[in-house]
Amino acid sequence: MNMTDMSTIRRAMLAGTALAGLTLGLLAAPASAQEAQAAQSAATPEQTGEIVVTAQRREQKANDVGIAVSVVGAKDIKALNITNATDVVRAIPNLKFNAYGSSQVVYNIRGVSQNDYGDQQEPPVAVYQDDSYTSSITTASFPVFDLARVEALRGPQGTLFGRNATGGAVQFISAQPTKDLDGYLSATYGRYNQTILEGALSGALSDTLTARISGQYSRDDGYLKNITPGQADRGADNHWALRGILKWEPGSDFKAKLTVRYTQADKERQAGVYTLAPACPNAQFQGEFLGENEACAYWGTVGTTGSGYKNPSITPSQGGNPWRTAGTGDAYVDRNVFGASLRLDAKLGVFDVTSITDYTHLKKFYIESGDGQPELPYVEFGPVRAPGPCAAPAQSVTCYESGTVFYQDARTNQYTQELRAAATFGSNYLTFGGFGMIIDGKFRAKYATPFDGYDPRVRFTQRTESFAFFAQDEFKINDQWKLIGGVRYWHDKKRGDYTAESPVGPYALSLHFGPNDISYTDNTGTVTPGSWSYGSGAASGVTVTPAAATPSFSGVTARAEIDYKPTPDTLIYASYNRGSKSGGFTFSTGTPFPTQLIDTINNIPYRPETLNAYEVGLKAKLPGNTQFNLAAFYYDYKNYQAFVQVFAAQVVRNLPAKIKGIEADLTSHPIPGLTLQLSGAVQDSEVKNVLLPDGVTVKTSNLPQAPGFSGNALVRYEFDTGIGRASLQADGLYTGKFCFSVMCAPVEREKPYHVENLRVGLTPKGTNVDLAVFVNNVFERQYRTYAFDGSAYWGDVLGVYGKPRTWGVNAVWHFGK
Repeated sequence: MNMTDMSTIRRAMLAGTALAGLTLGLLAAPASAQEAQAAQSAATPEQTGEIVVTAQRREQKANDVGIAVSVVGAKDIKALNITNATDVVRAIPNLKFNAYGSSQVVYNIRGVSQNDYGDQQEPPVAVYQDDSYTSSITTASFPVFDLARVEALRGPQGTLFGRNATGGAVQFISAQPTKDLDGYLSATYGRYNQTILEGALSGALSDTLTARISGQYSRDDGYLKNITPGQADRGADNHWALRGILKWEPGSDFKAKLTVRYTQADKERQAGVYTLAPACPNAQFQGEFLGENEACAYWGTVGTTGSGYKNPSITPSQGGNPWRTAGTGDAYVDRNVFGASLRLDAKLGVFDVTSITDYTHLKKFYIESGDGQPELPYVEFGPVRAPGPCAAPAQSVTCYESGTVFYQDARTNQYTQELRAAATFGSNYLTFGGFGMIIDGKFRAKYATPFDGYDPRVRFTQRTESFAFFAQDEFKINDQWKLIGGVRYWHDKKRGDYTAESPVGPYALSLHFGPNDISYTDNTGTVTPGSWSYGSGAASGVTVTPAAATPSFSGVTARAEIDYKPTPDTLIYASYNRGSKSGGFTFSTGTPFPTQLIDTINNIPYRPETLNAYEVGLKAKLPGNTQFNLAAFYYDYKNYQAFVQVFAAQVVRNLPAKIKGIEADLTSHPIPGLTLQLSGAVQDSEVKNVLLPDGVTVKTSNLPQAPGFSGNALVRYEFDTGIGRASLQADGLYTGKFCFSVMCAPVEREKPYHVENLRVGLTPKGTNVDLAVFVNNVFERQYRTYAFDGSAYWGDVLGVYGKPRTWGVNAVWHFGK
C-alpha cells in the first residue's frame, strides 16, 4: 500500500477522536427552545409501535424501506428459545447456516455463503453485533442474550453495509440502557443437563449517564453420546459471555455510547461432533456412502472407513443412530473474544454525524480427532501403528491409528473506524461517509490423516488494510414516489505469508508463498524440478510471482431504487444492487499431494467477486391486522468465489454463477392474542464450470444450501386463565433437498426435511415471572447442518446432525419498570 492509502486509513481511524473533541466544544451553545420542543414532539417509529429497522443506518418503519429485511423482536427471541446466533434461522426466511463447531459458523442467504473454512476468510454475509463488524466465521457465532431485535437484510448491501456484503447482512441489536431501573434474571434447565443462566441490569448512574450490564452462562453434558468407555459425550456447551453498555447524553445534540463485549469458552466440547459415515470415492473421486457389506476398491475395505473401522450401530447410512459416536482423543475449542465499540452521535449544523470506533480481539484453538472411531493417541510425525487395545478404561475396545487430526489456531486483532453524516436538504435525505479497517492475523493449522502416513502442518499470517467512501441519497418526489441512489468505492491491500510442510511419509513436500519468495521442495520425485525457488530464476510450472502475495483490490458498488407508495401502509419497489467481495488467498490447512503441487500454488490467490442483483418487492398492511411481504430477485455473479476440491487440495476458484427466486412472508394477528407467521422461498441457481476432484470432469451445480423450496411457520396464541396469562406456540421449518458444496458429491446431498418445536408459557397472576416449557425437534428428525466429503482422505464423511429431541423449562423474573 502506498503512503497516500495509509494516510487515508490513519485519518479515518482518528476521525472518531476528532469528532468527540469538536462536538464537546459545540455543546457549550445550548439548543434553542424551538429545537428542544421539536425533539420532544417528534415521535419515532419505535414509539408508535411500528416494526423498526435500521437497514439504512437509521430507524425507520419496515414498510418504508425497499429492502427484503426480516426482524425478530425480543419477544420472539425468547419465545423461540434463541440462545445462540445460529438459532435465528428458525425465524428468518431463506436464511441457512452450516457449522462443524460452535466456533466455525457460516450464514447463507439466498444461496450466498462462504464455504472455505479458513479462519482468515471474510464471509459474504456480513454479521454485526450492534455496530461491530465481525470479519471472520470464527466470530460470527456467539451467545445470544438481552437483545432488542435481530435484523436480516437479504441481498447485496453494497452502499451503507458495503464490507463484503454480497449476500446480505445480519445485525444483532442489544437492549439499550434505560433511565429507570430495569432488568431480569432467567434460568433454563433441559435435557442433557442443559443449564443456561442469564440476566441484565439497567438504570441511571446520573442525570446524563445510564448503563446496562448483561450476561449469559451456558453448560450441558453434550448430545452426541460416546459409546467408548471413559470418553466424554460431545456437542457440549461450556461458555459464558458479558456485555456492558455505558451511554452519556449531556444534551440533545450529543450522545456517546461505549459497548464492551467478552465471550469465553473453555475446552468446550463443540468439536469433532461428527457421526461415523464410511464412504468410498467414485470415478470422479467423490464420496458415496458404503453399505455394511459393500466393498471399496479404493481403500480395499468392506463397509469400513479407510482405516478399517466399522460399527453399523453408530452409522446412519447403515441403519445406526446418528447421535452416537465412538471417537476418542482431543475434541474441543478454546475461544476468547473481546470487543469494544465507541459510538458518538452529534448534531453539527444540519448534519447528524456518527462516529463508530471498534476493536475486536480473537484468540482461538480448535482441535478434533477421533472423527467417529476409537483411535490411538496421536503422535505428530510418528510411525503408522497397527490397531490395538485402547487405553484404560477401554482396554476391551480396539483403537485404530488416527483417521484425521485437524486443528486451527488463530490470533487476530481487528480495528475499524466509520464516520458518516446524514442531513435533509429539501426533498433529499443524504448519507455519506468513510470506513477504514485493519485486520492482523497469525494462524497455525493441520489437516492430517496419520493412518496412511499423511501428516502436514501449516502456518501463515495475513494482514488486510481497507478503506471505503460511500454516499447515498433518497429523493422524495412526492408522498408516493421516491428515488434512491448510492455508490461506494472500496480499496483493499492484503499481505499473506504461507508455509506448509509434510516432513514425513509418502507425500513429503513443502511449499512457501510470500512477498519475499515462492518456493517448493518435493521429496517424492514426482515434480520436476524437485526443488525450486522463484528467486533462483529456474524454469518451472509456477506462474504466480511474489507480487501476488501483496495484492491490491478496488471496486465500486452501487444501489439504484424506485419506491412507490400507493397508500401510507403499502410499498412497491424495484431496485438494482451491485455488491462485491474482496479477493484473497486460499491457505489450505494441509499440503497438496505431489501431483497437485504446482496447480495448488498457482491457485492460492483468487480475484474479487461481483454480484449484480435485481429485485422487485411489495410490502403491505392488509385487513385483519396482517403484514404481507413479497420479493422476486435475480442474481448475476462475476467471478463467484467457489470453494472446490481438486483431489486432496481445497482451493477457491472464480466461476460464473446465477440465482433467481421469489420470497413471501406473512404475519397476522386476526384476533387478540393470536399470531400467525408463514414464509416461503422458491429459487433456482447454477454455478458453471465446477471442476470435480478428479481434475478432469466439469459440471454445472447449484449454489450451496440453496434448496428449490424452503419455508417457516409459527402459530402462537396468548390468553387469560384463572391463574394467569398463558400461551401456546408451535413453530416449524421445511427445507427442500440441497447440496453442502458446489461439487455436490453424493455424500454431500441432503434430502428434504422438516423440524417442529413446541412451547407452553404462563405468567401467573400478580407476579413478574414468566414460566415456560419447550420441546425442540419434537419428532426427532434426522438432518445434517454440515457435511464434508472426506472419502478420498480417509474413507469417511464428516457430517454434523442437528440436535435430537430436546426439552427444557425456563423461568424469567422481571424487575424494575
